[in-house]
Amino acid sequence: MRFEGRVYFDFDSPAVWWFYRFLSVASKAGAELRMDWRPFDPDGDVASRRALAGFAAVADEYPERQGAYLQALLALRHHQGEDLGDADTLAKAADAARVSAPSASTEWFDRVAESTLEGRKLGVSQTPTLYRHGPVLHVEMNMAALSGDVLERLNLIDGVLSDDGIWGLTKP
Repeated sequence: MRFEGRVYFDFDSPAVWWFYRFLSVASKAGAELRMDWRPFDPDGDVASRRALAGFAAVADEYPERQGAYLQALLALRHHQGEDLGDADTLAKAADAARVSAPSASTEWFDRVAESTLEGRKLGVSQTPTLYRHGPVLHVEMNMAALSGDVLERLNLIDGVLSDDGIWGLTKP
């Protein structure tokens, strides 16, 4: 199965961590993923914006390593409880991804602001949110999403993304 789309994300949201882990499991199960990860700053938090600017820098300067940086920073934040506001956390992610530590240039902060504005115009208000065409789709998962038939779950998400009808599916 091939799954593609744009993912608006931030590093602080546990839902992004679970979705990333879900995609990783789906990839190991045979899904061909073509994801375009876009920084989205939901609350204007300085530490979060700095981490997102670091991702934008890595994506621009080392496009082949952006996935490794994304994974490293998500794992540091959610698996190890590291603080996004700590420069050492960003340096650890850069080391893990085998890239130079991203600069704090205003260019990258501007890129995050542009990506956030682009997402808001599409209807993004929280992360992770997927966009392919038509309405955006916010996805929330829990630990159970990582077991069972992950490809069938990914197929379900794909079906919702492909159907421009009004959707609202939640479970407690």
